[in-house]
Amino acid sequence: QSIVMKPSQNLSQDAAAAADSLTVMIEKERTIYKCSGYLDPNEPTIITADDRMTIVDWCYGVVDHCQFSREVVALAMDMVDRYLSIPSYSGDEALRDQNKFQLLSITALYVA
Repeated sequence: QSIVMKPSQNLSQDAAAAADSLTVMIEKERTIYKCSGYLDPNEPTIITADDRMTIVDWCYGVVDHCQFSREVVALAMDMVDRYLSIPSYSGDEALRDQNKFQLLSITALYVA
């Protein structure tokens, strides 16, 4: 005996709701969460793209040692990027101080 599933009105409403949610999320990505290139080499910051890559490599070593998913590093660095791309005093400090940048990255790794 086979079960035949009929499309329901709820399914189309769910798809419409999902599409609406995605539209809102994409708009937030383009406006509120926009990463403004905080690693711009023309900016007088201490943290460089090489510094960021060093932290990422270290994070991969930690998650490999702990046998966590490597996706955790991507999540952590996404948090770091989002935090640093929003203008704030704390974020600015983390960009100018290696120790604070490391602390921010390790904290994001812990949260992820």
